[in-house]
Amino acid sequence: MDFALTGEQEALRDTAAKYLADERACADGDRAWADVTGLGWLDPELGTVELALLAEQLGHARSPLPWWAAMGLAGPALRAGGRAVRRPATLAWAEEPGPGTLAGLLALARSAGPGDGTAGCAVAPDGTLTGRKVAVPHAGEAVDLVVGVAGPDGIELRLVDAAALRPTPSDAGPAGLDPTRPAATVELSGVASTPLVAAHASADVLAEIRRRTLTLLAAEAVGVATRALAWATGHATTRTQFGRPIGANQAVAHPLAELYGQVETARSLAYRAAWSVDAEPGPVADRAVAAAAVAGREAATAACETAVQTYGGSGFTWEQPLHHWYRRAWWLATFDGTVSDLRAELAASLLDEATGQDAPGR
Repeated sequence: MDFALTGEQEALRDTAAKYLADERACADGDRAWADVTGLGWLDPELGTVELALLAEQLGHARSPLPWWAAMGLAGPALRAGGRAVRRPATLAWAEEPGPGTLAGLLALARSAGPGDGTAGCAVAPDGTLTGRKVAVPHAGEAVDLVVGVAGPDGIELRLVDAAALRPTPSDAGPAGLDPTRPAATVELSGVASTPLVAAHASADVLAEIRRRTLTLLAAEAVGVATRALAWATGHATTRTQFGRPIGANQAVAHPLAELYGQVETARSLAYRAAWSVDAEPGPVADRAVAAAAVAGREAATAACETAVQTYGGSGFTWEQPLHHWYRRAWWLATFDGTVSDLRAELAASLLDEATGQDAPGR
């Protein structure tokens, strides 16, 4: 099987890299969104492999764009409802108490039946929503808000005009783990909504949302790791001590060599997961996505930490750009669960495969 990129995919990746190389490209959110729309990054014809290539370049640039939320979190639900992604969009799923992760909401969608009110946010007979969603990514920038709610027949996905809401920032500014990845609490009090995905189909759509989102973020993590590795190797070859580059020392060179192998492995797994999401939906794709998410998150944090050591510790300061990529790496490492959670999920899935308990579309 040939996993080489096509000429069109390479061109898409190279164009994205060229655009994002200009630090002013994403400075103005409205202009940047218009740019990516014109570049075709929102086109429904793009497969997950193409989206992963874009996500990798966005991670390399540490772009603040909410593109990943629109295409990963909201995109599958909008498409299932007969709509296209044209404006900044995101998904509201977490509640307190209630499902705090995408996996939790997916499990609830698979198990909830008629009249099951286990999700706190609910839809009234007139279509209005009442409840409270927490940790909603890019809620302040979104125009379209997809909300997971409890309906009369189970979990539904409904569309809300975010312009009618006033999100309360919960992870933004310098206090946030990554200031370019803000989250907010959204209060829904009799807010009008439009149905997107009915209860009988919500589990399948939520499974697609989770696979695509984790895959895009795994690819983004590879981009972060690649940027940090490039900085570290560049510094190791140009910084001299005692008349020779510090990279000539085994204590510097060997960790960078090992890191290169780790990053390339993560890249291969991310591409494999992106292909699987479209070609092998179900348990096979779930395992590929979990493996890619683990490898990508670990590569990103390891690359940033190794780069900090190579720079002699200066990467910990706000003045050093590496510090900002390190924050993005840690945000990625904690999104919707930890690496340990994903490892446990992968192990359980492998055991299911070994015992013949895999179910199509699980």
